Amino acid sequence: MAEPTERRPRVVLLTLTYKLSDKVQDYIAALNGAGVQVDLLVTERRTVEDVDLDDELVNVHHVFDKSEMYGYPLRWFERRLLFDVPTKVFTKTREVTREGERLQVLDRAALRARRGQAAVSQGIHHRVFWPVYKRARPLLLISRAKKRALKSIDFASADRIVAADSAVVPLAWRIAKRYPGVEAKTGLDLKPWVK
Repeated sequence: MAEPTERRPRVVLLTLTYKLSDKVQDYIAALNGAGVQVDLLVTERRTVEDVDLDDELVNVHHVFDKSEMYGYPLRWFERRLLFDVPTKVFTKTREVTREGERLQVLDRAALRARRGQAAVSQGIHHRVFWPVYKRARPLLLISRAKKRALKSIDFASADRIVAADSAVVPLAWRIAKRYPGVEAKTGLDLKPWVK
């Protein structure tokens, strides 16, 4: 008769940063070294592209299949309006004005206008758009994650839910309320699996 296999401990790690920090990577590696399975929720595929994860012990779940920028029309529109369209317009203008001695005055004017436009676009992006988006981003990501990525994670059989960054604390809190038997933490605690 076959012996029953011992269930491996399981941790659900939630992080919505653009890149996994060294601390989070070390945490995952330490858990894997102790034989703990990890379900990792990340924003997009690029978040874990250059991270060496054990495919047998780490199951990665993505909020977005591609890039976060393409997941929200507002972010895509802002990028196009402030950066892509003006760059194309000024590139075409400079192609025309570069040739000929008479057009050099226009070429210099187009170059100055391009630099001014780039400064204005950067200012709008960094002082207006990004501060607002940075505050709304966790809520948008949580809403998106609830629709797709969270459905593929079995929280009921997890031993612990860990919020690895401040953006996912509200999400971890909601999950902990739904699954009161699962321990929820905001710190990267290795106990009792790693001594």
